[in-house]
Amino acid sequence: MPVTPSTLHDLFSLEGLTALVTGAAGGLGRAQSLALGAAGARVIASDVSMEAARQACDHLEGNGVECLPLEIDARSLESIDGAFDALDAAGEIPDILVNNAGVSLRNSALEATPEEFDTTLSINLRGTYFIAQRAARRMRGHGGGRIVNVSSIGGLVVDGERSSVYDASKAAVVQVTRNMAFEWGRYGIRVNSIAPGYMRTAMTTDLLPTKEVEDDLVRTHVPLGRVGEPRDLSGAVIFLASEASAYVTGHTLTVDGGWVASM
Repeated sequence: MPVTPSTLHDLFSLEGLTALVTGAAGGLGRAQSLALGAAGARVIASDVSMEAARQACDHLEGNGVECLPLEIDARSLESIDGAFDALDAAGEIPDILVNNAGVSLRNSALEATPEEFDTTLSINLRGTYFIAQRAARRMRGHGGGRIVNVSSIGGLVVDGERSSVYDASKAAVVQVTRNMAFEWGRYGIRVNSIAPGYMRTAMTTDLLPTKEVEDDLVRTHVPLGRVGEPRDLSGAVIFLASEASAYVTGHTLTVDGGWVASM
């Protein structure tokens, strides 16, 4: 069948679907939520507190996106279970999950503390894993769904000093994405991940403290010649959440300006 404007629209349309985005109040979460909403999805915006979730929804609704706030603390299995129990009670079944919540605690491999290790792994890996698990259980009985786990180029290559714990957590996200894709494909659930490079957000402020540091990093690592902006994830998340990627699962899509290719 030839691709026409109408079929192209249908490939990328998320009209009638509900997308749950974790970490929705942060820079990357907000940008992905806006993109999903622009493609027609209704968004469940979750964050570590209800206040943050409501702030995310206020921003989305101000941009014409239908939104429901939800509190999920990715560090807490009790919070994850409570949030999904509340969704179940309300008859809310996400068609799409964007597992975006994460933390970046940087320290050298000689100095990293058990507390930094446990916090990083509990949010970036354990939280991602069990949020995906709860979503998939609902998707399985609903005919399928799409899960997008947000990893990092640090899950694929060493992205700098003081990154061992963070990179380990994100490498694990890349691998569990493959495992989930393998196990859940039979239920019509596609699982992929996005690996962003350095993006200009509050989380990367300490990694890009001055223009000189940024310019040097771009010169040595980024063929496209600039640090990423949160909106650079928009196309990737819509692609992986839509029918445009109907035969794509277990894949990690780098959105890094060419960083990994330059290694």
